[in-house]
Amino acid sequence: MNQSKLIAVIGGTGSVGRYVVSCALQQGYRVRMLARSVRSMQLPPEMAARLSVIQGDATRFDSLRDLLNGCSAVINTFGRPPQEEPLYSSVTRRVLEEMERAGVRRYIGVTGLSLKLQGDHKSIGGRVVSRMLRSLHPQFAQDRLAELAVLQSSSVEWTLVRLPVVKEGQGGCAIKANADRMTGNRIYNGDVARFLVNQIDEAEYVRRCPFIGN
Repeated sequence: MNQSKLIAVIGGTGSVGRYVVSCALQQGYRVRMLARSVRSMQLPPEMAARLSVIQGDATRFDSLRDLLNGCSAVINTFGRPPQEEPLYSSVTRRVLEEMERAGVRRYIGVTGLSLKLQGDHKSIGGRVVSRMLRSLHPQFAQDRLAELAVLQSSSVEWTLVRLPVVKEGQGGCAIKANADRMTGNRIYNGDVARFLVNQIDEAEYVRRCPFIGN
């Protein structure tokens, strides 16, 4: 059934994004990935046939237009090194504008522990990490808040997932999720991907920012 759905992935060559692409293909979706440079992925022929790559830039409207045409949902794992200018809010704003143009309703994105909301319950370690991130990278923290504001002002069915420390690996552990309570200090890339892909047809966290962890 999933093969009738085309999913757009932004940041598909990154540490989380490449697991998202693989997971979506494994679940039977067709995937269109946006990448600055086209890289070969080692996939079984049946999965490779359902993957297409758009070479472009997430900051450009023309690239996003090519990416989103005909898609059912967007999974955005766009990332930036801490030393570079944060572009999360501007990229998300562009994505939402092109989603509206293309008639795409479902948006799933990721953010970090620096995003603090009223009513949050974080562990002691989570509070320390959150404060440290806001102190070390204030521009990133401010831009992440701006990104949330962009989503909240939109009409799309968005979910913004708050991640703890992300470890390299497929995982396969149980994933704990909660809208306002931190559920763990770490999680594997593969488990993040599994949660994100599973949100495509789930409504529990629409217009919410759940914590996830192992």
